[in-house]
Amino acid sequence: MNDSKDATHALQFPEQEEKPTHTCTQDTSTKYSHWYSRYPWLAFIVGSPFLFFAFTVVNCFVFYLFLIIAEGRTVETSPVLMQTVLWASQTIVFVPAIGAALLLCWMVNRSGRRRLWALAACGIIALLASCFSVSCTLPRTEPGTGKFMVCFAASPRFWESDFWYPSQAVAPLIIGVLFAFIGRDTPTDPNQNVADAEPRRVAA
Repeated sequence: MNDSKDATHALQFPEQEEKPTHTCTQDTSTKYSHWYSRYPWLAFIVGSPFLFFAFTVVNCFVFYLFLIIAEGRTVETSPVLMQTVLWASQTIVFVPAIGAALLLCWMVNRSGRRRLWALAACGIIALLASCFSVSCTLPRTEPGTGKFMVCFAASPRFWESDFWYPSQAVAPLIIGVLFAFIGRDTPTDPNQNVADAEPRRVAA
């Protein structure tokens, strides 16, 4: 009687062990759920310049709407408003780079890819930001005499250009470095979690 129970238990034991193996197989075959996690080269390397210029266009459009409000004013008639216009023009240099860097870091974190992707994307954003120049001249006494210019130094030897500003690359670089090297205990790859869990499952 006892021999028959042991034989039955021996037949059922492999069936119970198959469940974790089946679950592990399903976890290993888990696919990335977002398009930017499936195509990181397209999203974070090729797409980062387009994202930066998209933020720049939006910022320039908002600044243009602000210029419509300040139309017909001069430094003599509205000094506070004109000084605000000057400060707002300088945001076009920093805000698109900071916004694009933060968004790319968020995408990397959500995709589960390695954080070095965010560092590479922020490096590209920093390079583009350093070649970006915004110049704003306020009208002093006569309305309509002010000037506003946006220039991008697209040259193979951009460091020799008069429009290269390395200081403008500091903000996106800081964002990328902080994101890549701080808080690295966060899971970076879904398959990596499965690989770390496999030895523990076998040992159990």
